[in-house]
Amino acid sequence: MLLSKLNEVLLSKKPFISEPLNAVPAASALLINIIHWTILAIKIGFGSNSVVLHYSVVYGADLIDSAYLIYVIPAIALVIFIINLFLANYFFKREKLASFFINFTTIIVQLIFLAASLNLIRIND
Repeated sequence: MLLSKLNEVLLSKKPFISEPLNAVPAASALLINIIHWTILAIKIGFGSNSVVLHYSVVYGADLIDSAYLIYVIPAIALVIFIINLFLANYFFKREKLASFFINFTTIIVQLIFLAASLNLIRIND
């Protein structure tokens, strides 16, 4: 059953975003990124106060700067999401399975960036 469903999906001629194996991971990754921005806005805010941007076990807090620089993390995650979306669309026309892998790994990338921000929030509290 799984093999027949996979063959059906791989041989279909649907547009990129109407394919559920593309739409669901892309929407999930975008939702994670929106949650990422929201958590940072609530916990850190947009003030000009100083926050720890990098923490090392050996040296401790070694990069302290303005709070708005913490928003670089979700911005980079958003750029990676957009690049992966374009790559997945490009590969969808040639090799659908590669497109599915790119979309699912985008979720993992978003979660890694979210974990980094959550650690910085924990350090700054």
